[in-house]
Amino acid sequence: MNIATGAMNTLLPKLAELVVGEYKLQKGVKGEIKELEKELTYISAALRKVSEVPVDQLDEQVKVWARDARELSYDIEDAVDTFMLRGKGREQEGQDTSSIKGLIGKAANLYKKARNNHKIHNVIKDIMDQVKKVSECRDRYKVDNIAAGPSLVSVDPRLEAMYRKAAEIVGIDGPKNELVKRLMNEDISSLQQPKIISIVGVGGLGKTTLANALLQDLKAKFDCHFFVFVSFNPDIKKIFKNILVQLDENKYGHIDEAWEINLLINKIIDFLKNRRCLCVIDDLWKELPWDTIKLALQDGTDGSKIIITTRNKAVAEHVGGGIYELKPLSNDDSRELFYKRIFDSLDDFRPDLSKATEKILKKCGGVPLAIITTASLLATKPRCSVEWEKVNNFIGSGSENSPHVDKMNMILRLSYNDLPFHLKICLLSMSKYPEDQVIGKDVLVWSWIAEGFITPAGSSLQETAEGYFNELINRSLIQPVNRKDPFYVFGEMEVYACQLHDMVLELIIKLSAEEGFITTLLSHGEEAGASSLHQREIIRRLSLHNSSNANASINERKLLSKVRSLDVFGRADLMMPVLSRFCVLRVLQLEDCSGLDNNHLKDLSNLYLLKFLRLQGLKVTELPESIGKLESLETLDIRDADESVIMLPLSFGKLGKLVRLHAESVELPDGVALENMKSLQELVGIRFTLHAMTEIGKLRELKVLKIFIKEEPESSSTGNSNELVRTCLQMCPNLLQVLVLRAPVILRSMDFMAPVPSGLQTFMCNIYITAIPRWIDSSLSCLTVLSIHLWRARVQPEHLDKLAGLPSLRFLRILARFPSGEQEKLVIHSSPSSFPCLTDLRISCLLMFLKFQPGAMRKLQRFCLRFDARKTAEHFRTNTFDYGFENLPSLQHVVIELRHNELPEAQDAIRKTINDHPSHPSLDFSYT
Repeated sequence: MNIATGAMNTLLPKLAELVVGEYKLQKGVKGEIKELEKELTYISAALRKVSEVPVDQLDEQVKVWARDARELSYDIEDAVDTFMLRGKGREQEGQDTSSIKGLIGKAANLYKKARNNHKIHNVIKDIMDQVKKVSECRDRYKVDNIAAGPSLVSVDPRLEAMYRKAAEIVGIDGPKNELVKRLMNEDISSLQQPKIISIVGVGGLGKTTLANALLQDLKAKFDCHFFVFVSFNPDIKKIFKNILVQLDENKYGHIDEAWEINLLINKIIDFLKNRRCLCVIDDLWKELPWDTIKLALQDGTDGSKIIITTRNKAVAEHVGGGIYELKPLSNDDSRELFYKRIFDSLDDFRPDLSKATEKILKKCGGVPLAIITTASLLATKPRCSVEWEKVNNFIGSGSENSPHVDKMNMILRLSYNDLPFHLKICLLSMSKYPEDQVIGKDVLVWSWIAEGFITPAGSSLQETAEGYFNELINRSLIQPVNRKDPFYVFGEMEVYACQLHDMVLELIIKLSAEEGFITTLLSHGEEAGASSLHQREIIRRLSLHNSSNANASINERKLLSKVRSLDVFGRADLMMPVLSRFCVLRVLQLEDCSGLDNNHLKDLSNLYLLKFLRLQGLKVTELPESIGKLESLETLDIRDADESVIMLPLSFGKLGKLVRLHAESVELPDGVALENMKSLQELVGIRFTLHAMTEIGKLRELKVLKIFIKEEPESSSTGNSNELVRTCLQMCPNLLQVLVLRAPVILRSMDFMAPVPSGLQTFMCNIYITAIPRWIDSSLSCLTVLSIHLWRARVQPEHLDKLAGLPSLRFLRILARFPSGEQEKLVIHSSPSSFPCLTDLRISCLLMFLKFQPGAMRKLQRFCLRFDARKTAEHFRTNTFDYGFENLPSLQHVVIELRHNELPEAQDAIRKTINDHPSHPSLDFSYT
């Protein structure tokens, strides 16, 4: 019922804009709109009360009323948006409105003919008639008197690191050690060691966590390794591609789409010959996918090992090999996991909470996800027995014989019910994604904004949406995904994506189907979560998953004209419905556009209300001119394109509402003017040309610029490169906050650089330079993120002093490709004014040239270091590996990557230092 509340929140501001905006409405029409706005405000208030009550506690009549109010609000918003677009003199050409019924049909036909106000009056009258009927039902069902649920408190402020630490460590050592012994025991004959072990257990029990822990512990003993998800509706071809990429990314990073399954199998077989491989096949639901996957693995070296995770013991028996049934956590481990999620220290636990704690843990049944989810809920509540008993009572009967899944569903639904309405609608929107999908944080945030799910809260819509994302992580309802390589993280965006746990996805699919929020068609055309008795006639959001029967299923639907969001996961050209049927589409996301050409893209021109367009994997060299007709477009995302450069159309400058363009590499053609793109704030992937920079310099609202500077072919001199970079920097807009430069050149220095924008917050120079620029000093008062690439450079004390004096710097990354032969050891001194805000330091170098004095970098929490221990020892003529890590008082996370495994004493010394550190930071050790 929260969905209806969200729909009203986007509609009411638009009605207010109609009255005060530039639509030249007559006084009488304005009065009617004000009356409509007033009536809808009452309905919105009632809907908010309904949204605060768990769905299973609502009267059926109230549910029907809320559903009708929601559908009405959608229809009104579609009509208002269409009028607002045309009310400024724009005309939609060639739109097929024959399938639009009822209110929207009248509105569309009327708007098409109307040129004056008295005809608009008829539309408002029809709307008011519908609204009055809904209002009468509200009074009849006494919706305004419905009891509100318990008040919500602030979200648990802890970050995802706590969740990961708890989930991965508690209760895992015993099972992991036993499986290592069974897989690798050297005292047992190799003939007796199982090649395959299946980990069997209910969803949420920690099978994937255990398998991943085994992989991380054992991968060094094998020649190669991979970890792949299978899931309920597997794409076998995609799985094989994933295996090849993990085995050899350089060779198979861009696999030809024409490769068929048999060719992929042969490639895997050839690679694994004479190699010992550690394989993890995660979340295997059925027998048939395994019968195909094993074809690629059957000829591997005898020493290879395969770890399977599955919920179904019959599948494990079919696979063969050993079976390990993962048990729920013990009472002690459950309690430890529970406490770690809520309390900073066990000393914070109060004895009066013990009774409620034991009741709750009994209902969780030792399922880690259930424990973490419930603990996350309690972390937002007052720490008193009364509140905890309330939570225990809400969970349900929780009889001892109930299956774990039933307990999990009860607990997850409770956690869902406790969300405020704006988080409920954002979580439900994620039910459109396939299992195990890695969902980009930015893509999620932008789509939420486009659909109107974000309620302004004193900050920008993007900042508010990112806050929603973080809240869902804090509540353990989505799982964060970190960048794989800590030395190439973009600024501080460590968490760049998320995933949904299977059980959470199952729950929100069911809830979404109940509320008619999203219609998802799976691989054979069946509808996810839908009752077999009926299919909803009206579809507001449509998601297609590798659905070969999608078009047949879709063509049976009468009201595709009301679809607001269309997401296609799989080959878009095989599933693509006719876009002209989607008259009010706001969001269009196509995951694999490799089969689309410019003819397919021309159909986009009729999507006048489209705000978010994501085309992943394009193979075209240019976008069609019809893109310029997308007058409402705010986000254009064409990253991961297969072509090296995509040419933007001349009509690009007509996209007056565009806020962001994100691409790998696009070129702006001569003749395109950007001065009318007054909303444009982010340009990522633009290729440098003099014309492009001239136009970019006119963008007064531009905040983010990522530009690729390609050296002119007629000259390869460094001087020419300097000139290109200088020209680019001189023409940057003054209000720029984020600047990322990329160029395949080496510059002597960047000291020629013109003064940088005064408000610059992030500067990432992905250009190799031979000296740290002199202009990087304390005058850059807003700079929080700095990344520089050095080539044969000597880092000198004065350079370090200037970096230390940056007053707002929180993130510093230095990548030194080759060191200077004169590099000396540099000391970071203890001083309140030295690196006063730095929390994250990442250095990739050949020689470790830093040493920290006691109290240095007082706020540093994360330190990532990649270096060559042997060459460092040779250069500085020392056999000690004392870098003063113990002197960093706030250290929490350490990542060390050594370039060679020839000096075990270096690893031993570093491990001892970190283990003895008073803060007990986590340590991630690896070798290249």
